[in-house]
Amino acid sequence: MSSKCQLTINGKSVSALVGATVLDAALAARIAMPHDCCTGQCDSCRVTVEGGVDDHGTREGATVLGCQATLTGHASITFEEAPAVGARMASVSSIRPLSPDIDEVTLELNSPLRYLPGQYVKLSFKGLPERDYSPTLGLGGEADVNRLYFHVRRYPMGRFSSAIGQAIKVGSRLKVRGPYGHAWLRQGTGPLVLVASGTGFAPIWSIAVAARLGQPDRPITVIAGARDPADLYMRQAFAWLSARGVRYLTLTTSGGPAFADMRAGRPTDALPALGPDHTVYAAGAPAMVAAVKRIAQDAGAVCYADPFVMNETPASLTQKLGRFFQMTNWGSRSGEPGAAATPRPLRSGTI
Repeated sequence: MSSKCQLTINGKSVSALVGATVLDAALAARIAMPHDCCTGQCDSCRVTVEGGVDDHGTREGATVLGCQATLTGHASITFEEAPAVGARMASVSSIRPLSPDIDEVTLELNSPLRYLPGQYVKLSFKGLPERDYSPTLGLGGEADVNRLYFHVRRYPMGRFSSAIGQAIKVGSRLKVRGPYGHAWLRQGTGPLVLVASGTGFAPIWSIAVAARLGQPDRPITVIAGARDPADLYMRQAFAWLSARGVRYLTLTTSGGPAFADMRAGRPTDALPALGPDHTVYAAGAPAMVAAVKRIAQDAGAVCYADPFVMNETPASLTQKLGRFFQMTNWGSRSGEPGAAATPRPLRSGTI
């Protein structure tokens, strides 16, 4: 077999090396293909493929991960183009509590950073590790091209999140880099089902507003859940959607008493009957996202979710999580039980 092959990328034919990853072949041809982690975790480089490609266990339907899949012969790939990755400086303009453990952090950018609803960015602050969060809008629908809102859960052991309100305070300067991610809002006409748990509501809220304003004829269902009822901070956002004709809005709680405006159970318990005409977006806890994806795939619906690897997990918790993932058979993309003990929730804010 020849050591070279032809790779067609979004209609452009280039020469590539057999055995190279799809991503490396694209970058070698100076084609800006979306990517982030390059380890098979983030899903940013997922592409539709035909022809000679070894998917290395990353195939979902006609798609593979470009950073892992390698060329075995002539092939063709297509992907949706996203805004170019860039960097901006920003200052913290406000920090306000949304729940006992979740803050809304608002940043003012030195210049606009274009992103698609549902994408995420990387935040960095001096002396602290870079962390991924999904920019969103104010809970009353507030939007400004120079302003980004983030929903940040504070973890006692989290080096970045525990600094919110301490080292990171109003006036602090942060670097914003991005955007990244694959789970942004697409154009369409079929029903949208948007499912979130915890701070996964950040990207879901961004998608919901964009869909209501930009695709007003699409039926929308929004489901937001939390184990602790105190973490259901979405009521103002739900009121905004209700005032604009969104009828199917559900709050769920699985770890406390369900008050009058809540439903006992998990977000998956509130899912409507899905079909091939539905498009689903899921964000939040890894088990919830995985369950929603399974249900959507079984129903023939399209489901978008951006997984990520949790950072800074204390050793004792890591061991517990490892046992949990082995017991639930939730491992690597190859489906091997317990193959990966690393949780992969949607990028709605790492610790």
